[in-house]
Amino acid sequence: MTGREPGSTGARERGLIDGRGLALAAIGLAVAFAIVVGTLAAYRWWSDRHVVATDDGGLAVAQVVAATLHTSAELRVSRLSGTVQATGATSRLWGWLASSRVVKAPFDVDYFVEVRDLDAGDFRYDPAARVLVVEVPDVVVGAPNIDEARITLDQTSGVYVSRDAMAELQRKVSATARGVVERRARDPQNIAKARENGRVALARLFGGALGAAGLPVRVEVRYAGEAGPRDGERWDVSRSLEDVLGNAR
Repeated sequence: MTGREPGSTGARERGLIDGRGLALAAIGLAVAFAIVVGTLAAYRWWSDRHVVATDDGGLAVAQVVAATLHTSAELRVSRLSGTVQATGATSRLWGWLASSRVVKAPFDVDYFVEVRDLDAGDFRYDPAARVLVVEVPDVVVGAPNIDEARITLDQTSGVYVSRDAMAELQRKVSATARGVVERRARDPQNIAKARENGRVALARLFGGALGAAGLPVRVEVRYAGEAGPRDGERWDVSRSLEDVLGNAR
């Protein structure tokens, strides 16, 4: 008799193999997300603001002046959309010529989670509960996109609105619209909804990939600084994936 419990060695070896496979799959998935490529339009400063592109006859033409394809390490987890009403006012001749403008236009704002810096230390695994805890950065609110090409209401009032006054009204209306949308996008309720959407999306993403790799585990997503297990659960997640890999060697 060796004193070993029957099956203890085999169970431990299976746990180590599962841990190694889980670690490799999770790390590979994190690296894949870190090199996600997104398309972002980037215009050169001078040509974007000062140079007018023309055709052979000297007429201004509509065209893309310059564009660059950039890499992105952000995962969009939610989007806020709706209609914004913005106002602007100005005056000329020491207040004698007052004018104002009211505009309604559709908008959207995206919420992202940065995944570029995820590494093995952000993954904690509880082999007994078969739970993988992933800690990710908090949700980032993107820049508002006001679709001024689809304005649904545009009212300008004033006895005489000069070209300069109209240009100023346009700038003020655009700035007001951005400010209103930014405040709405950062409303605590919207942030909370975006976090929950991100939690569900990331859990499905990691869980689906690991399940396809033959490692059916439950994924729990936490944001940086967030408290421990939810719903009253208690897990032993003291071991990182690096620890699991080290013990498996």
